[in-house]
Amino acid sequence: MTDRGFDALLVAAVVAVGIATRLSSLHLSPLPYNTDAFVFVSSAEQALAADGVALTGPAAPEPDAYLFVTLIAAAGAVVGLEPMAVVQPLVACLGVVPSLVAMAYARSLTADLPRAYRRGAAAFAGLVLAVNGPYLFRTMSVNAEVYGLALLACFVLALHRALATGRRRWLGASVALGLLFPFAHNLSTVVAGLVATTLVALGVARRFTLRRAVGGAVGVAGFWLLSLGYYEAVDLPRASAVSGSLGLFLAWAILAVALARWLDIAPRRVQRGFPLAVCAGGVVVLAVNAVVSIFPGEATTPPLLVALTLPLLLVVVVAAGGFPRLASERGLGMFAALVGPLAAMGFALTGGRTPAYLDLFVRSTTYAHLGLAVATAVALAWYGARRPARGRVVAVAVVAAVLVSAPFPFAGLAAFPFEPVTEPDEFDAATFATERVDGGWAADDHLAYVAYNYRGAAVTDAPTAAWLRGAAPPPDCPTLARASWTTVGAPTHAGPVQLSERRYDEWTVNGDVVYAGGADSPIVLRWGPGECRPIGSGVAP
Repeated sequence: MTDRGFDALLVAAVVAVGIATRLSSLHLSPLPYNTDAFVFVSSAEQALAADGVALTGPAAPEPDAYLFVTLIAAAGAVVGLEPMAVVQPLVACLGVVPSLVAMAYARSLTADLPRAYRRGAAAFAGLVLAVNGPYLFRTMSVNAEVYGLALLACFVLALHRALATGRRRWLGASVALGLLFPFAHNLSTVVAGLVATTLVALGVARRFTLRRAVGGAVGVAGFWLLSLGYYEAVDLPRASAVSGSLGLFLAWAILAVALARWLDIAPRRVQRGFPLAVCAGGVVVLAVNAVVSIFPGEATTPPLLVALTLPLLLVVVVAAGGFPRLASERGLGMFAALVGPLAAMGFALTGGRTPAYLDLFVRSTTYAHLGLAVATAVALAWYGARRPARGRVVAVAVVAAVLVSAPFPFAGLAAFPFEPVTEPDEFDAATFATERVDGGWAADDHLAYVAYNYRGAAVTDAPTAAWLRGAAPPPDCPTLARASWTTVGAPTHAGPVQLSERRYDEWTVNGDVVYAGGADSPIVLRWGPGECRPIGSGVAP
């Protein structure tokens, strides 16, 4: 086999593994992996029915999801499948795009090593993104964020090449990709802005000319004005975390640029120490949140989640050895891709102790995986080339840590305060209640999200959550319930709440059950004369 053929086979293997892992949820349920999926599927179905994506009105997608919804609808139309069937494979394909960019960077940064180590670094960088548990969880979830992650990886590559070569085609590609962000995903836009600001600042500082400085400043300012101006114009609620604290956000952006420039010219021992310091800070945050919630009212970190993610700290420790290579002309894109998300995380931790900032912090961590994967792959290749025996031991340890985290997406209610997998019986029950119940009705957090996200049902989880916690009597309205409440518990935003089998049986037996379904976990719709109003339910698209 020729060298080019072997490299193509290597890329194909990474792509195959990445797609397979992101389709693995289909072994549990033929429905999309997470409840957010039903929002996008519903919007795509409406777009196909109307032969176009509505820009205004009740059928219009969220202002930062136009591109993702359009892509789902277009993919369904091309292959002749319903959006519900095409959306998970589409996300699987989008999810492997960052792996390909990581492979390209890892190979470039190990160009001075023997061919076997270059290929090993490329393979590891791609595969660690394919099976790393927390990253896999985010990139198999049907959300515009997956589209944003793929767009960001391509944007970093294009902008880095534009700064390095000055070629117009790379500049044009980076401008075109940058213009897509506001319509693709809000957090991806914020992180892309931080990454671009850092990358442009480093590129200009390394080779300063007035023309590069003015051009870079205009480009970065244009990106922020377009993005924040658009979100302000469409009044996007999820952008309020940034727009409501612009001064603090600007301070973190400036700090990110200053930190990146300092690290860029710092000695190698300082560059290696930076990821270790971040790692230590991450351990502190994880440890504190496992004992007491940093964000009041939110769930603490469950022990199972700690067990699945803690081994990944070894990846960060090893990545410290490869960080100095990122601070090079060839690795500057990954350098910025690592510093940018850290600024978003810092902003979230200091912006406020609310669910919006918690969501911003947790999701921002996803964007750091690209740079970490490349730094780890480069460090392993460099160490293996110089100390083969020890290098193999370290490589095996890192691979084991990544594989331990792989079951993360399927940890269930023992690790998450929500259920990402929706069974067909659950979907059928939620659809039945949506179509047959006049007025408001109640369900647990999972079924409520399924019904609301797919068809905008007048459903609430507030009465059931209060009842299960012992703070209120049983709901006096039509209520969709599952027998799993007596085993794994009912999902709530603060964690699962379990109901005794005796109380559950008494409640169902002493009421009018108008629907019974489900195989492994029976689901019933118990009738009640009242109407549950979705006030304070927390159910949102």
